[in-house]
Amino acid sequence: MAELATKTRRREGWSLLLALVAVATTVAQVASVTFETALWPGEGRPRFQSGSGEVIVREAPSTSATVVRRLTVTAGQNISFEETRYRTIEPGRFEVRAATNVTGRLLGSLQSLTRDMYYSGRFPTRSVPCERGEVIEYLQYRAEGTCFIRVAGQVVDADPCPTRDDQTFRLVAEPKTEWWIRIANQAATGWVLVDDEHVKLAGRTF
Repeated sequence: MAELATKTRRREGWSLLLALVAVATTVAQVASVTFETALWPGEGRPRFQSGSGEVIVREAPSTSATVVRRLTVTAGQNISFEETRYRTIEPGRFEVRAATNVTGRLLGSLQSLTRDMYYSGRFPTRSVPCERGEVIEYLQYRAEGTCFIRVAGQVVDADPCPTRDDQTFRLVAEPKTEWWIRIANQAATGWVLVDDEHVKLAGRTF
């Protein structure tokens, strides 16, 4: 009986350890993304093609997510998609050279922006003050000269983007981003990274 109880405790201990590892992995994946949108960057609906003979499909838009399928395709084959995620892994930075204001829609302290939220009209346009010497986060490019930035913890849909004013702002670092698309067809359903190797942008439809 004592031996059985010891084995049971060991199994329970291993189960708890595995559960903690799974939670830690999930937290690490979430923490690695500082901002994401369900919007594609740039103007016009993007079109994609395979860049090589393989497309790697994952269960979630993360390089740490489980691979659910490796599709064998022809290089240059068109790839349709139904959703997109543009994720900021590491924000860039602007240094403010002179006291100014950034104009744009004030989105608040959010980390994830859906397409419905973006087009809802619920966010007010504000003029956000920036002090000389202040460093603000450059989250990602949006479209038509606008971008997402973070000032004092608040995300702003800046119009125009500070990249268009190099007299007032100095670009210290570009943001590091990942662009994911979700495919759903008879072959596989899941998320694919647009990495220019396996999947690449082939053009846009206006």
